[in-house]
Amino acid sequence: MTQVTSPGNDSARPAAARIYDYLLGGKDNYAVDRDAAERVLAVAPDQRQLARANRAFAIRAVGVLAAAGLRQFVDLGTGFPTSPSVHEAARRADPSARVVYVDYDPLVHVHNTALLAQDDQVISVQADIRQPEAIFDRPDVAGLIDFGQPVGVLCVAVLH
Repeated sequence: MTQVTSPGNDSARPAAARIYDYLLGGKDNYAVDRDAAERVLAVAPDQRQLARANRAFAIRAVGVLAAAGLRQFVDLGTGFPTSPSVHEAARRADPSARVVYVDYDPLVHVHNTALLAQDDQVISVQADIRQPEAIFDRPDVAGLIDFGQPVGVLCVAVLH
């Protein structure tokens, strides 16, 4: 059986974020990731639909929370940039919404950082969600998110 790893710097081994990207129809994956995903699909053919349903759920949840007044979000295990993104969904309710994207895969972090370079209300951090204090104690996170106010914390498709 192929071992799935992260962080995703090793292009010779499949990475969870890149496999998920492939299942969503993205372009940020390698042949090894596509092969691993196809092996999964061979025994669980609904995984592509499940990945899309997970993504749709996350965006709907952000919309509901934003409509209820939340203006700041932390997306744990964000994966590669996908549109609509959490900040795009949140900003439908309020253009000033703030978002922290968290992933432990350095390649995911680089992609998100590049995409968000011109947006000072959204940041990407490379961190492991199994160490929440290492995320929430970061000065860049604490400088963007006011933890004295409600925060929507997304943990979608990462606990498995």
